[in-house]
Amino acid sequence: MFEFWRRRRLRRAFRGYLLELGLALISRYGPQDQFTVKQVLATIHDLRLDGRFAAYAVALYRREASSNCVALLRLDQALLDSLRADIAQYLFAGDSSYGVSDVLSRVRTSGWQGGPAPDWMANKHGRTSL
Repeated sequence: MFEFWRRRRLRRAFRGYLLELGLALISRYGPQDQFTVKQVLATIHDLRLDGRFAAYAVALYRREASSNCVALLRLDQALLDSLRADIAQYLFAGDSSYGVSDVLSRVRTSGWQGGPAPDWMANKHGRTSL
């Protein structure tokens, strides 16, 4: 039963890392090949995302372990590669050589995706692109 709740929390945190964290990192620090551990942790804190699974966030947006990976998260290169392999199985069909741009390409924006306007009054008064 405990494992069920842990996996549920992990899925929720991972969803936040995909949908919110990547876009916030890009807007704060600009497009990069990989982000530093301190950038990722600070953004997680500022967005009030679940920090218990921060190692997965680092694995999403970083390829190589640094001294901060080891000092702050006890995440050496072997463990980072293992986390990246797990993420790759889930998102990238096993290809663990993904980068930040690949992660961000998985993010879908919500909102109007075309089709008729959900509000007929807006359509009647010409407030849509129809």
